[in-house]
Amino acid sequence: MKILFIGDIFGEKGKEAIKKELPFLKKQNNIDIVIANAENCTKGRSLSLVDYKFLCDCGINYFTFGNHTYYLKEIEEVLKNKNTIRPLNLKLECPYYKLGNGSITFTYNYKNIRITNLLGSTVYCHNIQTNPFIELEKILSIDDSDIHIIDLHAETTSEKNAFLQHFAGKVSCILGTHTHVQSADERIYKNTAYITDVGMTGPSEGVIGANSKSIINMFRGESLRFKLLEDTSKYQFNGIIIEFDNKENKPISLKRVFIREK
Repeated sequence: MKILFIGDIFGEKGKEAIKKELPFLKKQNNIDIVIANAENCTKGRSLSLVDYKFLCDCGINYFTFGNHTYYLKEIEEVLKNKNTIRPLNLKLECPYYKLGNGSITFTYNYKNIRITNLLGSTVYCHNIQTNPFIELEKILSIDDSDIHIIDLHAETTSEKNAFLQHFAGKVSCILGTHTHVQSADERIYKNTAYITDVGMTGPSEGVIGANSKSIINMFRGESLRFKLLEDTSKYQFNGIIIEFDNKENKPISLKRVFIREK
C-alpha cells in the first residue's frame, strides 16, 4: 500500500499545484490513499466549502488541519464530512471541541487505518490545545488499527523529534507539518516512518507562501504585526510517499516529493 501525504496547501497557487500535479503523481507512483493538510488553503487561512469540494474532486481522500483551522465560519460545515480530521487535542472549554473529529478510522483493502491530527504545544493558537503527548497516549490505549498516521502540526523541530522518540514503534507514521519548509531527515525508526516537516504546496517564493513585504516590515521593527497576503510566484508541490508492507503493515520506504512549477 502507498499513501501520499501532501504538505500544507497554501492559497491559489497551492490549489493550482494540486490540480496540475496530483493526477500524474498518483498514476506514476500507484498511490492508494491521498491525505493533505489543508489549514492554509483558502487565502492562507482555513478551508472553505468550495475549496474543500475542489480538492476532493482533484483526488484528495482525507484532510488534516492545524492552528488556522477555525479562521472561517464555514469550516463548521466542512468538518461535518467524514474525511476531515481537525486537531484532536482541544481543551474542553474550547468552542470548537464538539466540532468534527480529531482521530478517525476507516477500512481500505481490508486494512484498518487511523489518521490522527495533533497540535504541538509549541504552535501559537490562542492556547486552545492540550498536551499532544498525553492525548495520543489516550488514543493508543484503545487503538487497534493496522496503520496509524499522525499529522503533528508543531512549530519546533525539537518537539517533533521528541514525539518520534516517545512514540517510535507505537504508530506507523509521524509526519510534521506547519513550518512550510520541507526537511531532509525522512527515515524509518523502530518501524515508524518520520519526517520533521513535509513542507508546503503553494507559492515557491515569498515567505513560506505569503507575500513578503508586510512580513519584512514586521521583522525590521516597522510594524508589530504582518498582514497575510498570498504570494503569486510559481508553485511548488511538497509531499511524502510512504509505502507499507501488506503483510506486516510496517512502513518499508519513504520518498520525498518536491516539484517546482516550470
